[in-house]
Amino acid sequence: MKKRKFKRFFAALLGTAVVASSFPMSISTAADQDVNYAEALALSLYFFDANACGTGITDGPLTWRGDCHVYDSEASLDSAVGLSSAEKEAVKAANGGSSAIDVSGGYHDAGDHIKFSMTIGFAATSLAWSYFSYPDAFEKAECTDHLKYILRNVCDYFMKVTFLDDSGNVIAYVDQVASEGEDHSIWTAPEVQTMNRTVYWASPSTPIADSAGEMSAALASSSLAFTDSDPDYAAECLKYAKALSNFAEKYPSYNATGRGGMYGGGESLKDDIVWSKLWCDLAENGGTLPSGYTPPATLTGDKAYSTGEYDGWLYCWGKVYSGYAALLGELGYDGQKYSNEAALEVRGSGGSSFSTGQYCSNWGWGSARYNCALQGIAWRSGDSTLEEAAKHQMDCILNSQSTMYKSYFVGYGDSYPLRYHHRASNPGTGNPADNTAAEHILYGALLGGPDSNGNYEDHQNSYGCTEPALDYNGCFVLACAPLVSKYGGDASAVKAIEQSAPEINENFDFGEDTDMPPVTDPTDPSTDDTDDEELLPGDANCDGNVDLADAVLIMQYNANPDEYGLNKANGISDQGAKNADVIGDGDGITNLDALQIQKFKLGLIESL
Repeated sequence: MKKRKFKRFFAALLGTAVVASSFPMSISTAADQDVNYAEALALSLYFFDANACGTGITDGPLTWRGDCHVYDSEASLDSAVGLSSAEKEAVKAANGGSSAIDVSGGYHDAGDHIKFSMTIGFAATSLAWSYFSYPDAFEKAECTDHLKYILRNVCDYFMKVTFLDDSGNVIAYVDQVASEGEDHSIWTAPEVQTMNRTVYWASPSTPIADSAGEMSAALASSSLAFTDSDPDYAAECLKYAKALSNFAEKYPSYNATGRGGMYGGGESLKDDIVWSKLWCDLAENGGTLPSGYTPPATLTGDKAYSTGEYDGWLYCWGKVYSGYAALLGELGYDGQKYSNEAALEVRGSGGSSFSTGQYCSNWGWGSARYNCALQGIAWRSGDSTLEEAAKHQMDCILNSQSTMYKSYFVGYGDSYPLRYHHRASNPGTGNPADNTAAEHILYGALLGGPDSNGNYEDHQNSYGCTEPALDYNGCFVLACAPLVSKYGGDASAVKAIEQSAPEINENFDFGEDTDMPPVTDPTDPSTDDTDDEELLPGDANCDGNVDLADAVLIMQYNANPDEYGLNKANGISDQGAKNADVIGDGDGITNLDALQIQKFKLGLIESL
């Protein structure tokens, strides 16, 4: 089975010993305690904003996030991994003759800043599936526009990094941006990072069927969300979904080279293929199965699959078979056969603890993610007993009666961990062993939760317990939406948080026609609100604010003066140069100025 393996951080980052305590957990909930599911569902979407990558993040839904890894927009084909010479030329031709490929956008996978198409696709499909099954839940929680904003950003990214030929066949697509070694060797916020980010591709010469299938499923399921409001966009999503599905079916093999231990896999591919085909078939038929429909593959019995590789492992980014069964069951295909299979998987993976008064943490690393996955499938099994068990498990996550924290979902209630393994919100001292409390509340993040022994180690570097990830929140939404549909909740609670939390931009418009905000060119007079005569120390990009984007621009200015030099199109203007020289030591603009701005934003110094 594919599961995320332990991360290995470089010794240079771990100069001090990790000192933390484990706390035994006996989690239960008070029977008369209300849980606001609508609040939790709406909050959960903010985690995706916290992990957004590229441009258009500044002035977005979260006040503390800014544009990051902007240089992903000019990834060189010369250093692309996974493409033959002929395929590089084909991609170049499809890119208007340019070897600089825009792979910016998308979402960081977890507390790190790798972009992995597999987990982005899995999470987006889980969100779109939740909306497909329970659209009323998002209306009750007043977060439909937010959901579609996220789905559109995912689809935009997937279509941008997938290149098709004139016949609509896949030439190549991006499987991953940045490797473990490149990314995990530095603990800083993404806005200030300038490390190399290798781009790993999939193509006919190096096919990777699993990520193609997950990307396809995300595009097809998302197209259903846009069918009524934006049919042209929905059709474009489905076009790419079918192309990627056909690619996966034509090349059912695994040739990933950059995933490393954390993302390694390949032993399960057919699940991704049939998953993508089912969603494409649904999208082509307006969300229903046509008369006489035959699924891409069929279950033949308890934990048996016609391909011989279905082992009953629960719904996760590495194996989506039980999701496939649950969706067919939800659609009413072939009587109760698939619903019964879904129920069987919940009982088999969750064991007796799933239905008892204790929190089910059978899986160790990221138990809350697996727990929510089982909940989501339980709600689609048609088994009322499992539905009640799923509700209880969610109540344990949101409002446990443990002696340590009441909630392992950040921002919900008045007691939740703040020492999480997430570099964007918790850059700390640069050394994860120092165990600092987060600089920003990571609203809506489902943390890993207690380990298989019921212990929770409250430590920034205890990533098995304290790290969030895209797939965690995808599973959370899959489990929470049916609860909102059935039990409702108070959406005004989220409005109160949005108005009071400094991390959230309460005025941001998630309207369905709203794309991510445009990037401001710091040298364009029409977008420069800074008075040329007024000095604003630290405001290198002259946008009227001092933030991490200014530190990034200064480092780019020093690293690549041909592109980011004085008065270059992407560089620093004359006024920006005056603002950027915050040290004023006569050496001009240096990376020491960037460091000073970072210290200012972290509160280590009072002024510039």
